[in-house]
Amino acid sequence: MIIATGIGIGLLAGLLAGMLGVGGAVILIPGMVLLMGVEQHLAQGVSLAVITLTALVGAIAHYRRQNVRLRVALWIAPAAVAFSILGAMVADKLDASLLRQIVGSVIIVAGLFMLTRGWRAGKRLES
Repeated sequence: MIIATGIGIGLLAGLLAGMLGVGGAVILIPGMVLLMGVEQHLAQGVSLAVITLTALVGAIAHYRRQNVRLRVALWIAPAAVAFSILGAMVADKLDASLLRQIVGSVIIVAGLFMLTRGWRAGKRLES
């Protein structure tokens, strides 16, 4: 049963990562923690390992469709890589319960931001 759950989480995360560009963590981390009983820190580490592969495949697919601006990516990447090291160090020091609350809050805030931003963009298009 745990293997089937893991495969299902992976299928959903991969589909959403490729379709929406979310990276998959939005599905992977809660899925592993809530459905598979994986500890928060471990779920985040596994998620990052999986996302590395899905991001590479998704980036190649989008690049082939000319949906990647390499100049923008090259400006963002060094800071993202450097600060991901810092983020991992901070996460390692946090209690799993607090880390879970932070992850959940970030997912909710990002979702709300995207919803409200989308509504505002829609209103501008209608005007």
